[in-house]
Amino acid sequence: MKIKGIIFDMDGVLIDSERPSIAGWKYAGEKMGEEIPDSLIDSFKGSNNESIKKIFDDYFKGRLDYLKAREYRTQYCYKVREKEGIVTKKGLYDLFEFCEKNDIKCAVATSTRRESAQRSLKCIGIYDKLAAVSYGDEVKNGKPAPDIFLDAAAKMGLNPEECIVVEDSINGIKAGAAGGMYVVHIPDTIIIDEETKKLTNRIVESLDKIIDILIEINFSGNRQAPHMREHKYSAFIDRQAVRDFFREYTDAYNSKDPKILLKIEHTYRVAALAEVIGWRAGFDRDLAWLSGMLHDVGRFEQVRRYHTFNDAVSVDHAKLGADLLFDESAPLINKFMDEKLQDERMMYLLETSIRNHNKFEIDEGLDEETKNYCNILRDADKIDILKVNTLFSPEDIYGVTKEELLKSNITDKVMESFLNEETVLKAYRKSAIDSLVGHISLVWGLVYPISYEITAAEGYLERMLSFKSQNEETNEKLEVIRSKIKEKMR
Repeated sequence: MKIKGIIFDMDGVLIDSERPSIAGWKYAGEKMGEEIPDSLIDSFKGSNNESIKKIFDDYFKGRLDYLKAREYRTQYCYKVREKEGIVTKKGLYDLFEFCEKNDIKCAVATSTRRESAQRSLKCIGIYDKLAAVSYGDEVKNGKPAPDIFLDAAAKMGLNPEECIVVEDSINGIKAGAAGGMYVVHIPDTIIIDEETKKLTNRIVESLDKIIDILIEINFSGNRQAPHMREHKYSAFIDRQAVRDFFREYTDAYNSKDPKILLKIEHTYRVAALAEVIGWRAGFDRDLAWLSGMLHDVGRFEQVRRYHTFNDAVSVDHAKLGADLLFDESAPLINKFMDEKLQDERMMYLLETSIRNHNKFEIDEGLDEETKNYCNILRDADKIDILKVNTLFSPEDIYGVTKEELLKSNITDKVMESFLNEETVLKAYRKSAIDSLVGHISLVWGLVYPISYEITAAEGYLERMLSFKSQNEETNEKLEVIRSKIKEKMR
């Protein structure tokens, strides 16, 4: 029988969340004064909250409060996510492309609570690619019972035997096998025992390896039959080499400096965002990712030379970065990429994207492909700038006092520009509160629907717009701005 659907667990299968989760439980134990052992944490995986609470309480017998421990673990995980963004597992987008091109439905069955799961799935760009999502609170019994996988299959309109279940946990493997499905195990943080191995049909190292299973089952091993999008630049890009040199490059600067650390973390998040946007826009996601990794190279040299990130009083950081990367005499790009693997067109797209990522408008006269790569990077950068506005106090970001921020009025020119759906020029910003409105206005410059989707899912604008002024006129204007933003996001 052919495979017509794939049901994925989310944590540890689609996104790299198990490692932060393990560290989060360890952190909770430290805060509460008693170790939470690895064996106990392993037993949580794949289980719903009710089951985890029972396992936890049976082990500690009242010595530790489960809800308090879970709160500490959640706080830790959110801090990691704020720094790194959501890290997807290898082969995710390859597999989803294959399934989309070959009419294979995809679903997610997760014990993670609905709000958090939806947010993650939207932010990695696959939520609206799913035929179904099943959450732990929708079924009577959690894993290792098969209920959640049977529910997902039913929502897709498929029989269990027509589905592959992809799992990393023992409880998940047992649930998939109990449901009569083809079980694929992708090892993540735990080693399964021999008895559990017998419940699996295949064990593979990454999501893209499932393509070979689908070809074998659905196409009798004929690799010419399926169609996938060509990624013409991917073959030139060694991600690990890029990450290694980026780490080496930034190690030369003072990473204990909050400004430097902020830009390092910003780089990783922008690269991840650019990959998602590039994929959804139909472009080479590896090249989009690389543009994100390289876009702020100039920032580190800017702060070393001028002790500021303010372009107006120092240097255009995008131009500085592009000059360093593509300098004819000693191009820094050769440290990130083997010279033999550099493609002339790819180098042009990278350089042009980097030079344009901070401009009010991109250069005129660019061809459509180049415009798209510029806009992919610009969207990713803007989304993360909105995020940064939620990580730090407005006083720190805008360099103003709290009193100035609370009492100032939005100037007419800023308000007019915002209501015209324009990104507010810095030259228009005269008062402290103008800077907040100026950053919110970045949303008008977003190009791709997925960029709005991610911004909405993360709730950046809602948090920025929750600001309450002591100036009544400002509050009235902010209410108009809120309405305008809600209308746009709809």
